[in-house]
Amino acid sequence: AEVDDRNAKLLKTLSEATDMLSKADEIQVEYTEQIRAARSEASDAVKKYREKTEAAIAEQVAAAAFERDSKAKEVRSKLEADIEAKKQAAEAEIEKRKVAFVKETLAGVNL
Repeated sequence: AEVDDRNAKLLKTLSEATDMLSKADEIQVEYTEQIRAARSEASDAVKKYREKTEAAIAEQVAAAAFERDSKAKEVRSKLEADIEAKKQAAEAEIEKRKVAFVKETLAGVNL
């Protein structure tokens, strides 16, 4: 009878241990799924942040390029206007020298 009691206690303890192992396996499966979901969420959040940041940087680069091109165009226009103004201002002097040169040249060949 004592052996039967001990066997019954051992069987009961073994059954409880088996139940605890099953419960531990369930908990492990649940935690593993939660970890997988959390990693997936974190990965998605990082991806969205990267895309948002890259878009903002691209926008800033485009704006800077537009500003640079606008300033370059403005400087080019001013230079062209300055050159044209100087040409106009020099036109009378060029004409005067041309006439003098032609007279000298004709006088040099006695015409």
